Amino acid sequence: MNKATSCGEHSKDRIVKDKQDNLLQTCVSATSGGADFPTIWHDILKKHPLVVGLPIQRINDDNEPVLEIRLATGQWLVFDSKRFSIR
Repeated sequence: MNKATSCGEHSKDRIVKDKQDNLLQTCVSATSGGADFPTIWHDILKKHPLVVGLPIQRINDDNEPVLEIRLATGQWLVFDSKRFSIR
């Protein structure tokens, strides 16, 4: 792999990471503004290019329900009924 390819891949990874971070911040801001999950799903997540598939409900380590949304980055956007995070 040459240096130009390596720099290009690093730049591409950075862009994807920035998009992921922006998505998280958008969801956090919407929650802070009083939006519920169905609204955030419909208005933000459902049409976002990083979102892959539908939310999955799981039980976390504290026996509380969480919604997990798979991202194209391989990570998960997690909503625990109070806040969003990336896992």
